[in-house]
Amino acid sequence: MATTAETTHHVGLRANAVSLWGDFVVSIANVAPSSSVAYTLAILVAFAGHIAPLAVLITGVGMFLCAMGYSSLNRWKAHAGAPYVWVSEAVSPKVGAGAGFLNIFVSTFANVGNITLAGAYLLVVLFPNDTFSKPVTWLVAAAIMGVLVYISIRGIRPSVWLQTAFIVIEYSAITSFVVLALIHEASHAGGATLPSLSDFAFSKAVAGVGGFKGLAEAAVPCGLLYLGWEATAVLGEESTNRNINPGRAMLLGTGFLTIWYTFLIVVFEGVSSTHNVLANGTNVLAYAGTLLVPGFLGRALPLAVLIAVIGTCQIQMVEPSRILYALARDKVIPRIFGFINKVHQTPWAALLILAAIPPILLIPYLANSSANTAIGYIISADGMFGLFLYFVIALSSVWFYRAYLRRSAVTFLVRGVLPLLGGLFMGAIFFYGLTTQTAVVAWVSVAGVALAFILGVLVVWRAPADSPFFADIEERRKADRMGSADAETESDLAQENA
Repeated sequence: MATTAETTHHVGLRANAVSLWGDFVVSIANVAPSSSVAYTLAILVAFAGHIAPLAVLITGVGMFLCAMGYSSLNRWKAHAGAPYVWVSEAVSPKVGAGAGFLNIFVSTFANVGNITLAGAYLLVVLFPNDTFSKPVTWLVAAAIMGVLVYISIRGIRPSVWLQTAFIVIEYSAITSFVVLALIHEASHAGGATLPSLSDFAFSKAVAGVGGFKGLAEAAVPCGLLYLGWEATAVLGEESTNRNINPGRAMLLGTGFLTIWYTFLIVVFEGVSSTHNVLANGTNVLAYAGTLLVPGFLGRALPLAVLIAVIGTCQIQMVEPSRILYALARDKVIPRIFGFINKVHQTPWAALLILAAIPPILLIPYLANSSANTAIGYIISADGMFGLFLYFVIALSSVWFYRAYLRRSAVTFLVRGVLPLLGGLFMGAIFFYGLTTQTAVVAWVSVAGVALAFILGVLVVWRAPADSPFFADIEERRKADRMGSADAETESDLAQENA
């Protein structure tokens, strides 16, 4: 591997390697709808009863508004280090680097949980009647991660092809079971109920299981449900029509996921009685599979969950690898993270390091109950990190364009009001979530966010003065930061329209 490596000074990421479709695939693949529904359905029903779809819909709209901020910033600059570059320009390099580290935390810690589930789920799908020791589970999980990092190093195009295949299999299986679920629900067997428009009635929400408080509490796991749609933001340097496609893919992704998630939740929450849905917890889709198609074919639903988890594992290596690469290229962190494979034009060193972390952390997670608990707290808090990241970037987009908002009513709405509402909604979910999570998870959430921004301050403080990134920011700020940014944005848009 080392013989094919060069620093980013000689070769960069492969330009024009990802189409709009590829960007869209990455956006929805990183969210993994099947596995996300499996893990959160019972929680949502517990909080909000049969109006859980309303919470999913409201939160999805908030995510879409947040994606508008991401899209606006991508129009200004398509960059592998998107979150840290955008926030650095809008606020300061220290805060920007902190946002970059927070994004890395979100993906990497999530992968510890993902790889655990991937190994266990694969064994269940292949050998449903057998039990396996923890070392076997670890070996399977590590092997999965090994295959995924190999494909990731081979290039972004093979990664997108793999994700497309995963999506076809996953969505085919889920769609088949949706049809079966609706047929089953029409019979009302075992307390099954068909979807109803009343599931979206706000009056029913207030008078429902948890009332308005239950709806608000359901918004927290709903926020975690959507995490990951932003992954394509870091593919700007590898995308065709780089200033448009990644942003457009994020908007398409959040829009599609809002409709798809709402539909899945409203269908599968009625597949059996509320008691049975709650009793099966995170195993609810496996239960639904055996209920709808007893026997071997019933395993197709947990197979869809497995494929979704494996697909997410790969994208959650790809996303932070680009941020680390960009930070190293700008001389903010050690240069090893910026090493590029000159054949495949991927940040191979960053990918290998990110692939090794989950299996390494999985050893104490599986072997020691105390470590299991501690790492479990971090995984539980990881979604909270993501919500805070969306909050920061959406508000940063509004602040970046603040002088530009007076140009027209449409600009004021699209780049000001709507992203601001989305960002404030993410912030509200985060801060409200601190009161609904256990005390330990709440403290871990705050500590993780603080650690990311402390690291941001430290690495920027220690970065060399000749960093090209800082010089670029300083030059623009000397020329009146926002005026220069406005001119640059108008120039970009004029070129795109041309």
